[in-house]
Amino acid sequence: MPRTRLNVMLFTSATIVSLAMILQGCKKAEEQQPAPKAETMPTERGAAPSQPNASPPPAPAAPLPGIASADAQQHIGETNTICGVVASTRYLESTSSKPTLLNFDRPFPNHTFSVMIPNGSRDKFKEPPETMFKGKIVCVTGAIIDYRGKPEIVVDDPAKIVIQESTPAPTP
Repeated sequence: MPRTRLNVMLFTSATIVSLAMILQGCKKAEEQQPAPKAETMPTERGAAPSQPNASPPPAPAAPLPGIASADAQQHIGETNTICGVVASTRYLESTSSKPTLLNFDRPFPNHTFSVMIPNGSRDKFKEPPETMFKGKIVCVTGAIIDYRGKPEIVVDDPAKIVIQESTPAPTP
C-alpha cells in the first residue's frame, strides 16, 4: 500500500500516543512501588542475598501497561504495546542484514514473541541491545507483524522499548 502524507501522520500520531501511554504507565508503576531494601538485594546476578532468610523483592504494584507477550499472536496487524521478559537475545553479525533479535518468554526457537532491531539502528542504543535487554521485563510499541509464524515488532528507535524492571524473581 503506498504511503501517503496522511498515513504517515496518522501512524506518527498513533506512535506518539502509544509512547505517552507507556511512559504514563511507567511513572505510575514507579510511584506505587516501594524502594527495595539494600540488605535483601543480591550482590550480583545469581548471588545469594546477604541475609539467609531475606524475602524476594516485591511484585509490581500495577500490571504492565500493554499486552502480554504470550498473547501477541492474537494482535498481529495491530499497532500496540507488548510486554514481557526477554528470555534470549542474539546479534546475527554473520548474516548480511545483521539484525539483533530479542526473544520473549522462552529462548529461541520456543519464544512467543520477538523484537527485531535492524543493524542500522544498533548505534542509536546506549549499549548493545542484546546485553541491554536480556533478562529484563520490557514493553515494546510498534506494528505487530507475523514473521515465520511468530509475532514480531521491528524497532528502529530506542524510545519504542521501555525497561519495566530487571530480572524477575525466580518462581519456586
